[in-house]
Amino acid sequence: MKYLECPPISELDLRLHSGIIVGDYKVNGRVEIYSCKLAPSEKRLANSLDKQLAVELGGSHSVGSLEDSPLGGSFGNPFHPGHSSLSPASASPLGSVNDSATRKLLINLILTLNNTFSDYDFRDLKPEDFIREGSLDLVQNSINSKLSRGEDSSNVEFYQRLWSSLDDEMSLKECEIYSYVNDMDDDALSVGKIWSVNYFLYNKKTQEACIPRVLDQNTWHGTGRFG
Repeated sequence: MKYLECPPISELDLRLHSGIIVGDYKVNGRVEIYSCKLAPSEKRLANSLDKQLAVELGGSHSVGSLEDSPLGGSFGNPFHPGHSSLSPASASPLGSVNDSATRKLLINLILTLNNTFSDYDFRDLKPEDFIREGSLDLVQNSINSKLSRGEDSSNVEFYQRLWSSLDDEMSLKECEIYSYVNDMDDDALSVGKIWSVNYFLYNKKTQEACIPRVLDQNTWHGTGRFG
């Protein structure tokens, strides 16, 4: 995968890295866009992950080849290695893992996480660690609500720019949206945070993926109380 340089998105990402004051707390985050074209090392990892899924499926002859699929991939939680083996008969939140398109989607999601959070390895994630979101409006409202409190509209311009810039780059209405279901008590990405929100925007047509992420770093600003 390749990080795609986009000045408007990079500016927003820098602002999220620096932190946005929301009431008495500072909210941090990141937003990056990647091309889903795999580097040679990522292709080897993708093939290895696909073989691993095939083994968990019991070596079913009905499992399609990863090369047959035009789509992308995603897995589950690297901090929960105790997942049970996948059942060929059961559909995952991403679709049937017998389908090469589902497995490739899972793998793309894993690789996007690996690139975004390079200090961690997400290869052990499973489809059930993700949820497909059905509404762009609900996802936007979810993130917007984390960047503002009550009648405070000081950050409205920021999240309006965020969605406008993402739409310009990725055509949001053409994107599939997934969320990463992390365990706040046992997830390295959530240690020390009160909450975190992790979404994936995936445009199959342009083969681009983006992670808009916001989280409360549990950093006090002033003397107020959260609540």
